[in-house]
Amino acid sequence: MKKNVGRLDQILRIGISLVLIYIGFINEAFFSDSLSSNIIGGIGVLSLVVAIIRSCPLYALTGISTCQTKKQ
Repeated sequence: MKKNVGRLDQILRIGISLVLIYIGFINEAFFSDSLSSNIIGGIGVLSLVVAIIRSCPLYALTGISTCQTKKQ
């Protein structure tokens, strides 16, 4: 898979993912039902995986890339 997630995008995704995982799985006091907290936690896990592999399927479908181009 071609990398299409830049460094800043990766750092932001990791930070947001960790917050979502914390809210969804660790501190479930934010949501009254377990379904909502599991969905939020699952979104956090998926976002973390995308940040680690640096390839976003949604970016690939839309042709977006936040990677910097190399200067020649």
